[in-house]
Amino acid sequence: MTETESERLMGLPEGWTKYGADGEEIRPLQRYKVLGNAIALPCADYIMAGIYEVLADKVGKED
Repeated sequence: MTETESERLMGLPEGWTKYGADGEEIRPLQRYKVLGNAIALPCADYIMAGIYEVLADKVGKED
């Protein structure tokens, strides 16, 4: 699996992990490490949407 394919599976745009903050290109092994330690964006979005829904429902019942 390539770095680009890993980024796609995580829900990131292509090339998201290609360059560091200093503009230097990141080695493939380091890119895999970063992607391995990350949470998939679609999963985070789903969880946060559920939390928002519960909190919004509680606020609506207090009024």
